[in-house]
Amino acid sequence: MDPNSVPSVVENVEKDLLAEIVANLKRNKLDQEKAHLLAKEFLSYLPPKDFEGMIAILQKMSGQYDEARGVLIKYQAIAQKNEDLEKASQMAQHINQGNIEKAIEIAKGGRNAG
Repeated sequence: MDPNSVPSVVENVEKDLLAEIVANLKRNKLDQEKAHLLAKEFLSYLPPKDFEGMIAILQKMSGQYDEARGVLIKYQAIAQKNEDLEKASQMAQHINQGNIEKAIEIAKGGRNAG
């Protein structure tokens, strides 16, 4: 299964969030009732449409739950890395085609128009 597919992302986020919940329960930073509410709320938002939807769910929850905030940071970093890799690929493609100006535009934050 593709690690970037929605089911894989959801499964990975679930595992990471559960690990945060368990760790904070053990450290007495989270009580069982709040852990239950966090898990119930998280499950109520599933499934997201895509990776960005999963980020949005974590953003919504991170204001109320520290456990979600830690997971959000991890997945925001992954999203940024994916975006950077895509941008580098687009730039390389334009450079190979001799379209330096388009590569520069993408480097400055523009979108690939094809």
